[in-house]
Amino acid sequence: MRYDVVILPETFHKFDKHNIEHICVPIVIEDRSYDIAMEILNGIDRLLKARFDVSVETPEGDDCDIIYRKYTLEKDGKKAIVHAKLRRIGSDCPSISGNRRRVFEFERDVEEVISEIEGCLS
Repeated sequence: MRYDVVILPETFHKFDKHNIEHICVPIVIEDRSYDIAMEILNGIDRLLKARFDVSVETPEGDDCDIIYRKYTLEKDGKKAIVHAKLRRIGSDCPSISGNRRRVFEFERDVEEVISEIEGCLS
């Protein structure tokens, strides 16, 4: 069985008197074994908790979501939500469209995912 790690950041920006929701392009770390996908998901979890004030929920995902974590982030007065999923891929569970990445060098590549999330928040 193969798995994708799907990261979906969304932010809220002030525009006049309204909060505007901005959903960034999903980051998809594709086609990994379960153990490697879990290591990547947990690495992202550790870095999010190190760089932001974080609260985490574990809502119910769809049938293809093995793990679904919803992070509420706050940093420098800005708030955002990041959805992180370990998603089974196969004929009954299609892959998610988004910025596709592969992780070759763990620390560097997970750091780049966090940088993409920070870029979405700015």
